Amino acid sequence: MAHQPAHAHTVPLHQPWTHWLLLALLVPLIAACGGNSSTTAPTTALAPTSAPAPTAMAVPTEAPAPTAAPEPTAAPAPTAMLEPTAMAPGKTIKIVTTMSILADMVKNVGGERVEAENIIPIGAGPEDYQPTPQDAQKIAGADIVFYNGHGLEEWLDDLFKSAAKPGQPQIAVSDGLEAVDVGSADFKEGNPHFWMSAANGAKYVEKIRDGLIQVDPDGKDTYTKNADVYSKRLLDLNAELKQQADAVPAAERKMVTNHDAFPYFAKEYGFTIVGNILGNPEAELSAGDLAKLATAIKEQKVKAIFSESQFNPKVAKTLADEAGVQIIANLYTDTLGDAGSGVTSYIDMLRYDMKTIVDSLK
Repeated sequence: MAHQPAHAHTVPLHQPWTHWLLLALLVPLIAACGGNSSTTAPTTALAPTSAPAPTAMAVPTEAPAPTAAPEPTAAPAPTAMLEPTAMAPGKTIKIVTTMSILADMVKNVGGERVEAENIIPIGAGPEDYQPTPQDAQKIAGADIVFYNGHGLEEWLDDLFKSAAKPGQPQIAVSDGLEAVDVGSADFKEGNPHFWMSAANGAKYVEKIRDGLIQVDPDGKDTYTKNADVYSKRLLDLNAELKQQADAVPAAERKMVTNHDAFPYFAKEYGFTIVGNILGNPEAELSAGDLAKLATAIKEQKVKAIFSESQFNPKVAKTLADEAGVQIIANLYTDTLGDAGSGVTSYIDMLRYDMKTIVDSLK
């Protein structure tokens, strides 16, 4: 019993040692825990730098959008915009002519690209024509004007001065042709009736072609082709007319005409003009001159007197009666005929005149 207190006091003697023992055991554990925390913390801190997000930003750079940008330039839309100008036929060319014969020529050369409007009505002649206010309006609206020239349309100058727009081409289709009777009382610039020869008509066609190309260059191929075809038709006609004229002996190819419209016809096809009733439509022969002409008709055995459809045949008929010959009063020279005449084109006119003359002289 006396030893129990002593035993009771031995336990506290050993308590400090147990504390140190526990401390010794915990220190390595704490160190281990601290080491783990100190090493893992930095490595976890590297996570942001090792994150591939920045490299993922390169995805837009490898996207093909910029390189695909050339695709719009390959699109044909811009070139398609040029198509209207390349294929544009251009407006219809407005043409004014003085004579129906020239209007027919223009239509043959210009085709559907042109709209021809004539000044002198069918059945009227150019020498004594009196222009109207409507004619001035036609000139004002024309892109180009074709007239014969050589003084045939003296009234035309005033129309040009009063109505023509600036820069308007005005083409005298007889320019450059060699005229007869230059300086005469009736024709100061020479006789202007060149078109009564189909060969001269082909020369007119060249002037018309060049004039149309001047105002409508896009139509050059059309005008050139049409002019070539039409000129060949006229030259073929010229040969045909010469052949028809040869059916009459040269000594009998004599003519007296109402007015001086046939010198180029006579020269081309081998006729002789014995005389004219009118030097021009405004100057009739005197009674004495008519008597002399009647005598010449008898002496040279002229078979017929020829007049044109646009003239009153009264004087010609009087002369024919005096000379005892027939009168043919339905030829065409300065104008084409109406729709029922059968003479509605330049080719029709020359063919009709030659047949009528040859049949009268056989």
